[in-house]
Amino acid sequence: MAATTGRPSTSSGASTPTRDPEHPRSVALHGADIAGQAKRQIWHALRRRKTETLVSDESKKPKHELALVSPLRPPALPAWRIVMAMLGGSLNASFLIAGSLTIKFGGPGGSLVAYVIAVAVLYMATTSLMEVASRMPDDLPYYMYGRQIFGRAVGAALAWCYWLLWIVILVYEIVASGFIMAFWLPDVDRAMWCVLLLIACIIIVVLDSRLYSVVECTLTLVIICAIITSIIVGALIAAGKLGDHKYGLETWRSDGGPFVGGVLGVIGASIFANFAVQGAEVGAIMALKSPSRRSRRLVPLAICGAFALLLWSSTFVTGLVLPPSDPWFDKESFDSADGSAFTYIFEKAEIHPASHVVNAILLLSALFDACIALYISTTILQDLAARRLAPKGLQNPTNGRKLSPYSMGVCCILTLGIWALTFIRVESAVALMAGVIGTSGFITWGAIALMHCIMRWSKKHRHPADNSSNTTLASSAGIYKAPLFPLGPLFCLVHEVAIIAGIIYIAAWMDFDVYVFLFGTMQIFVFIALIGFAALIQHFGYCLC
Repeated sequence: MAATTGRPSTSSGASTPTRDPEHPRSVALHGADIAGQAKRQIWHALRRRKTETLVSDESKKPKHELALVSPLRPPALPAWRIVMAMLGGSLNASFLIAGSLTIKFGGPGGSLVAYVIAVAVLYMATTSLMEVASRMPDDLPYYMYGRQIFGRAVGAALAWCYWLLWIVILVYEIVASGFIMAFWLPDVDRAMWCVLLLIACIIIVVLDSRLYSVVECTLTLVIICAIITSIIVGALIAAGKLGDHKYGLETWRSDGGPFVGGVLGVIGASIFANFAVQGAEVGAIMALKSPSRRSRRLVPLAICGAFALLLWSSTFVTGLVLPPSDPWFDKESFDSADGSAFTYIFEKAEIHPASHVVNAILLLSALFDACIALYISTTILQDLAARRLAPKGLQNPTNGRKLSPYSMGVCCILTLGIWALTFIRVESAVALMAGVIGTSGFITWGAIALMHCIMRWSKKHRHPADNSSNTTLASSAGIYKAPLFPLGPLFCLVHEVAIIAGIIYIAAWMDFDVYVFLFGTMQIFVFIALIGFAALIQHFGYCLC
């Protein structure tokens, strides 16, 4: 009976019959088993996916608060956050003070042309770097891209030059802090303020301050608001609504016209204009981490659009109310709020406390940028040591959150050494250091444009990461292609060569000054010397990994 009904027998001696697969109850039970298995598989898959997401999110978080600006492996950020980071890193003392120097050297028209060209070249360098980076391994920092394209010797020299650039930026910030504090306390030695700022930077970087992101966004918003306010106030002054004089366009018709010094004046203004936007091309690496093609296309436009809106408008309005022949330019130093065009505009509008507000912004900006420069220079030196491009003892032995104290010590010692050289001519130290940084930026942008051209036109370097086991930055959204190739990188190359040639001509043949010549061309000679040094040690068998 048990065999005919399909029910199992309860007797101990009887064998258990098989279930009839065609019986309706058997079909229902089989379907329930399948449904249960599917539910369990879905539940386990969701739980596994949630766990992987949590692990992925933890891995994307920067190990250090300053890691989001690191050129090693910057984290993936939203588009607005990338734009804010790039604006915060560029719209600081380099523009608040150097903006007046562009008008002094190039006039109102020359300074405007210099900033227009600087923003255009920034867009071309950013898109070129995005395409180069999209074909490189994900774990390769962008200052090592030259090794893949130019060879080990030139690649090593570019990496060393990039590290030295951040050392010089750190020197610039601590020197500027001395002049900024002298605005309030002129009787106190400036050297003391420089040393105190360096000590404060070391403490902030070592303690890994969690207030970094908040301070960065707040300071960026304050600077943007200050620029917008100065644009509005300057426009009202030019229109005669504020102050006792209506300027209109008379500064463009003054002695020398809108272009003071002609082409050489534009070249002189371009040094400081490039200094104001230099470093914003790092946003290309952050944008490549986005899986959306739309974000990749919009981030360079957003960065350059924000720079264009703020820099062009501010420069044009400042040029309307500040003629190059104004006695205000006769001062010896442009290294504090007294040398900022924003202070000049607010004083014209009889807003007298504005100089103290601008000076406070400059001080916070100097501290903020000095911390970034110290962190980046330390991490770069650690990475170079790990790649056998620096002494092995400088790499981080723990491979954890903490920075190598030896690398930080080397960076601080070199910073103090370069800072000591500025005492040769203290009154123009900040302007001369800005020239060194601007020249370094020209070398960096020129190298990016040249790498882009070689990668596109050479079959050997077209897909350098194809044979690598590492993933590339383009693995999620494909290879990025710069929209203006080949005009973009070629224009960038011509611009950099013309500016560097103009710098050498101005420094060597027009009112020759050894100090100005060395600080204007030092990075070029250092780069050439580093190439020779790298080729020499490679010739003797030392591996440049």
